[in-house]
Amino acid sequence: MAELDIRQIMEILPHRYPLLLVDRILELEAGVRARGYKNVTNNEPMFVGHFPGNPVLPGVYMIEALAQLGGCVVLEPGEFSRKIPYLAGIDRAKFRRPVIPGDCFMMEATLIKHKRNIGWVQVEGRVDGEFVVSAELTFSISSDPRLLGYDAAVLHT
Repeated sequence: MAELDIRQIMEILPHRYPLLLVDRILELEAGVRARGYKNVTNNEPMFVGHFPGNPVLPGVYMIEALAQLGGCVVLEPGEFSRKIPYLAGIDRAKFRRPVIPGDCFMMEATLIKHKRNIGWVQVEGRVDGEFVVSAELTFSISSDPRLLGYDAAVLHT
C-alpha cells in the first residue's frame, strides 16, 4: 500500500484548486481501496455563501471529495492511469451530520466492481470516527482530451 502526498495526487487527478479536495492519501491499494483525508478550513471559497456565520461543508463537496478518492482507486496504476473518471451516478447517499471548518474529513473508497470503462466504488466519510456520509458512486472512464490533442479552450466553449 502506498501513501501519496498532494503532488502525487495531482499526478493522478486532473483537479486543481479550488476543487482538488483530497489533501493526502494514507493508503492506496490500486484497483482495490484507498483511505485519505481533506482538512476542512474556514478560508475555503464555499464558506463565503454556505452559510455566512454558520459555515457548513456542502454535501456535494463531500461527495466530490469521496469521488476524487474513488477516482484514485480506479485510475492508479495501469491502463486507466491516463484516463479521466467522470462521475456518472450517485446511489444510496446518506448524510448524518455536518462537516465544519476545523474538521478532518476522513474518507475511504473501495472498488465494488469494474467492467470495461465503468467502475463502481463504495465510499464513506467520517469525522473524529463518527459516520458523516456514505454512497455508492459510478464512474465512466474516458480518455483525457488533452492526450488526444484537443485544445482546452475549445473544450470549455
